[in-house]
Amino acid sequence: RRIEAVAGQAALDYIAQRESALNAVSAALSAGPLDVAKKLESLLAQQKETEKQLKVFQQKAINELAAELASKATDRDGLKFVSAVVTVDAPETLRSLGSQVLAKLGEGVVQLGAALAADKVSLVAFASPAAIKAGHQAGKIIADLSGKLGGKGGGKPDFAMGGGKDIAKLAEVLK
Repeated sequence: RRIEAVAGQAALDYIAQRESALNAVSAALSAGPLDVAKKLESLLAQQKETEKQLKVFQQKAINELAAELASKATDRDGLKFVSAVVTVDAPETLRSLGSQVLAKLGEGVVQLGAALAADKVSLVAFASPAAIKAGHQAGKIIADLSGKLGGKGGGKPDFAMGGGKDIAKLAEVLK
């Protein structure tokens, strides 16, 4: 095993450096050096609670958006179709939104796209069993859409995800 030691002036400098770091943290937390740990635990607990509340509000917003998108569905061949560009923060959120829209539609096809970064587009498609029987497969829809956006994707007949890079064409491709 290796042991490291600091002696003399280097030891005093080491202690002074640690003490100044502790003082900086205690000043930032508005707590005394002995109360830093308690204050930090309190702030972390508060942060977790705030994140829980944020998730609840985000879920409510997604539910409202899903209801709005489902109400704007178009009817073709006895199926309902929803195709839209939405604003979400992650592909998982887009997937959840698409699933909720399809649940509200019943039988139909949902295709959603979102620009997640300056050069990244995410797409999802959902197809109900009746839509699959009618020849609308989510995997084929995503492969076609993502190909037009300079990307790739695919999946199963009932659900597929993909992506691309051409954000400018997103709205046009989803029409």
